[in-house]
Amino acid sequence: MRKCKLAVIILVILFATVIFAACARGSAAPQELITEIREDLTAASRLIITAEVTADYGDRVYTFGIRYTGNIESGEILITSPELIAGVVAEISGGCAALVFDGARLETGALSGSGLTPIEALPLLMSEWQGGRIGFTGFEKFGDHDAVTMESLVDESVTKKTWFDRTTLLPLRAELSYNGTMIIAAEFSGFVIE
Repeated sequence: MRKCKLAVIILVILFATVIFAACARGSAAPQELITEIREDLTAASRLIITAEVTADYGDRVYTFGIRYTGNIESGEILITSPELIAGVVAEISGGCAALVFDGARLETGALSGSGLTPIEALPLLMSEWQGGRIGFTGFEKFGDHDAVTMESLVDESVTKKTWFDRTTLLPLRAELSYNGTMIIAAEFSGFVIE
C-alpha cells in the first residue's frame, strides 16, 4: 500500500513538472525560447534530422529528401530522395563539404554564405540556430502549430527565417532568401536531440 501511494505521489509530481514547464514556455517571451533552443543545440552530442529541402532557382525547382546525423560542427547528410541520387552522402566538417558515393569522395571545398546550395542549407541553418545574429523573434501560427519564429541576416544578401514549435521547441520549417527571394526551404519531419 505504501509503495502504491509513493508511486502515485511520484506520478503527480512528474505530471505537475510537465504542466509547469509547458505553462512556463507558454508565458515566455520569444527571445527566452530562442535562448532555450540555442542551449539545447549547444549541449547536444548528436542530432538526427529528417527534412524535405526545396531549392527554387527561378526557372527550375528541385526537391530533396535528406537525413542528417551528427552534431552542430560536423556530420553526414544522406540524400534519401529523389531515387536517382538516393544514397549520396555529403560529409560536413569544419565549414567544408565532401560528397561520397559508392566509395568515391569528391571534395567540394569551403561552404560559402552567398553561393547557397541545397547541401549547404542545413549546416548553415544549424549554425544560425546556435549562434547567428538574431534580427527578429516573435510568435506566429504555423499550420496547426503555435510557433516561435527567429529571423536573421546571414550576410548582406542572405536572410533566414525558422518556425519552431512553441511547445517542443523543434523546427517546423526554415527558409533561406537571397536578396528578398526565397531560394531554399526545409520542412522538418523528424528532429532528435541527444
